[in-house]
Amino acid sequence: MEKLNVFSCFLVLFLCTRFCQGAPNKGTWCVANWFVKDDDLKAYLEETCDGRICRNILPGYPCFEPNNYHSHASYILNKQFKKNHAPCREDLGMIIHMNPSYGDCKYK
Repeated sequence: MEKLNVFSCFLVLFLCTRFCQGAPNKGTWCVANWFVKDDDLKAYLEETCDGRICRNILPGYPCFEPNNYHSHASYILNKQFKKNHAPCREDLGMIIHMNPSYGDCKYK
């Protein structure tokens, strides 16, 4: 009986961790590396942000919060990575396999 209870607990735990997490993430995203200095991210944003490409990181738009260079650079790095089919910039970014979208801020 004890073996059955241990097996039942294991089975429930396995099923819950496998299926309760939602759909698996498929794809890759380019985000700012945590080890990159804010000054470098700020320079990248100043160099890159012109026109509509940075609209979603402006105040009042879905990706403005959190208002920091890492978050804003991550959104723009990924936007360029996806839109231009360009490699992720090794000097600033890194590839991840978990969708970084949050709230209304959607990384495509």
